[in-house]
Amino acid sequence: MSFAESFRDLVPVTKKFVYLNHAAVSPTPLPVLEAAQAYLREVASEGTIAVNRYEADDFKGLREKLANLLNVSWEEISFVPNTSYGVNVIAHGLDLGPGDNVVTDSLEFPAVPQPFYKLKKRGVEVRLVRPNLDSFEDDVLSAVDGRTRLVAISHVSFNTGIRVDYERIAREAHSMGAYVFLDVIQSAGAVKVDLKHVDFAAAGGYKWLMAPQGSGFLYVKKGLIEDPPFYGWRSSRYWLEFNAEKFEVDKGPRRFEIGTIDVAANLALAKSAEILAKHVEEVSSRVLELSGYTIRRLSEEGFEVVTPTEKRAGIVIFKVKDPQRVVKELQAKGIIASARGQGIRVSTHFYNTKDEIEKLISILRHSNG
Repeated sequence: MSFAESFRDLVPVTKKFVYLNHAAVSPTPLPVLEAAQAYLREVASEGTIAVNRYEADDFKGLREKLANLLNVSWEEISFVPNTSYGVNVIAHGLDLGPGDNVVTDSLEFPAVPQPFYKLKKRGVEVRLVRPNLDSFEDDVLSAVDGRTRLVAISHVSFNTGIRVDYERIAREAHSMGAYVFLDVIQSAGAVKVDLKHVDFAAAGGYKWLMAPQGSGFLYVKKGLIEDPPFYGWRSSRYWLEFNAEKFEVDKGPRRFEIGTIDVAANLALAKSAEILAKHVEEVSSRVLELSGYTIRRLSEEGFEVVTPTEKRAGIVIFKVKDPQRVVKELQAKGIIASARGQGIRVSTHFYNTKDEIEKLISILRHSNG
C-alpha cells in the first residue's frame, strides 16, 4: 500500500464526501488532530505544568519540523496566525519610503497586495501588474526597476492555478536590488517549496498543510528585519522576566511573535509538516499527477480549462456558465469544490483518487452548467 493510500484512511472526510477543496480549507487528518487534542488534554489536566513543558524549548522543535519541509533554518521560522499578518510584518518592517516601489500583481489573493496600500501614505508606489498567464514572470519583472524594494507574489495563484517560477523572479529581482516575498499558502504541503531562494514568505496552515485555522508561519531570511515593526512582550529578549521597564529585541524568530501563539494549532501544523516532509517527493508527484489528470479529463469533456497544464500545481480552474449553482449541485451529490476565478476550482490533494475525479466528471457531464 502506498503512503497516499494509507494516509487516506486517516482523513475522515473521505468517508462522507469527495473532497476537492483543499485550496479553501483542508480537512484535518487524524494524527494532526491528535497533536492538537493531546496538548489541550494535557492543559486540561495539568494547567501551566503542561504549558511550560511544551514551551520549554521556545518551540524550537516545532520550528525545525516546518524548516525541514521548507528547506530553511529553524531560526528563520516564526509562528503567525495567518498569511495576512505575515505580509503586514514585511510591509511595515522594510522601512519603505518616498520614491520606493513595491511590485505585485492582480492575480493575487487580496492578502498580498492590500497591506502595501497603506504605504501609499508614505509615498511608496504600489505597482499592480496585470499579467497574462503565459508570460507571468516576464510581465512582473518588466515592472521592476532600480527603485523597487520588494516583489510580492504567490507561488501558486488561488484563482487561476498557475505555478509561478519564483526562482527566476528572485534571481532577476535580486540582481536589481529588490527583495522577494512569496505567499506559499497554495503550494506548501502540496508541491516542493525551497524558500532559500526568496527573502520572505508566509502561509496559513489550514490549506494544503492540513492544519487548523489559526496556525501559520512567517519566514524571514536570517539577517533581515532584525528590528521588527511591531513590539510585544514576547518580542523581548527578557520576556520571561515580566518587567515592563526592561526591553531588548530578541534576536531569534520569536521577535515577530508579539503575543501568545495558538499552541494547539501550531502543534498540529508541525505534525503535518513532519509527516509531509518524509514523503515530499511522493506528495508532490501525486498532486501533479491528479491535477494533470483533472485537466485532461475536463478538456476531453469540452470544458475550457483556465489553468495551464505545464504550469500547474494542485489547483485546476475551469469555466462553467453558473459556477455558484454548479458548486451547489456538486455539494448536493457529495462533491466539495469552490467557485473561484472564472469558474469552478478543483483542488486535489495527494490522497485523492482518479475515481473521485471521474465522479466529478460524471456529474458535470449531466449538468447544464
